[in-house]
Amino acid sequence: MWTGGDFRNPLKRGLVLEPEQWTWSSYRSYALGEEGIVKLNQWPQASMKVRGVA
Repeated sequence: MWTGGDFRNPLKRGLVLEPEQWTWSSYRSYALGEEGIVKLNQWPQASMKVRGVA
């Protein structure tokens, strides 16, 4: 069974002990809210406009 991209996972390959140690990881942004080297799409908060009923 192919698992997607596990063969590229530096943690599973033993290259680092913790995900935050990998420079190119997005872990720190998702888990800690820090801005890092990897730029993520930062979408603005969605808001809904409600029109009056006719």
